[in-house]
Amino acid sequence: MTARNPFRFVSLALLLTALSASAQEQVLDPAAVRHRLFSPEGHLEASVTVGLPAREYLTAHYNLNVGVAYNLFNTFGVEARAGYALSRHTGLARSISESFLTREDKKITDELEDLWEMGAHGVVGARWAPIYGKLSLLADQTAHFQAYLWAGGGLASLRRQSVIQCAQVVNRDLGICDNRTDPNNSATATESYWRTESRVAPVASGAVGFRFFLSSGHAVRFELRDWVFADQYRVNVAREDWEAGRESGEPARNPGLTHLVQFDLGYSFLF
Repeated sequence: MTARNPFRFVSLALLLTALSASAQEQVLDPAAVRHRLFSPEGHLEASVTVGLPAREYLTAHYNLNVGVAYNLFNTFGVEARAGYALSRHTGLARSISESFLTREDKKITDELEDLWEMGAHGVVGARWAPIYGKLSLLADQTAHFQAYLWAGGGLASLRRQSVIQCAQVVNRDLGICDNRTDPNNSATATESYWRTESRVAPVASGAVGFRFFLSSGHAVRFELRDWVFADQYRVNVAREDWEAGRESGEPARNPGLTHLVQFDLGYSFLF
């Protein structure tokens, strides 16, 4: 998901934190803290995580991550994560790109926001888990859990494919900007003529989550995670100049931030 308003994720994180605190008052058995199923303090931790988009707009990301953490205390640890996001344009972005070329009224236009797609990335962060609880699932079955907040930063490789800047219009009436062999099937194309850019940029990440201990040293994790990086795009692009191979437009002065919000599911093994 991409979002222009950073307060959405922050508000949701605060809401989930408040709900966790409320749940703690209701389900936290005092004996659960004294008799933990597993105490993370002093243990190394290895994890694998899969991230799915919470909402798709112009891009969709499916994130694969591995992590290594060290739990300094039962409630605090540091973690390094590295991974790769499988990304693509959504159907909405493809529809915009095809319909835009057929329009004759858009001589001067601005690029769209939030089109950067994340690829390889790595972050280092801290995890604070102040809540430990025990939920009764069945008469004699309980689930031990920790609720936590995670924050950190690092670097990410980013790639951007325009949906309005076509260097070689093959068929304006059909909105074709590639070398497809079947005019009605974009999957037959082997080369695209849309403008592409790439860069490496700082990225910040924050999450609110829960991890449930299955047994000593094993846990599953559920997170709502936000990946944040600076957006970049051009404004006042003259289509005629661009399609003729001449540079046009200028960088937006206040491009803002791109937010990729995802649901993460992971597994951790504590040594």
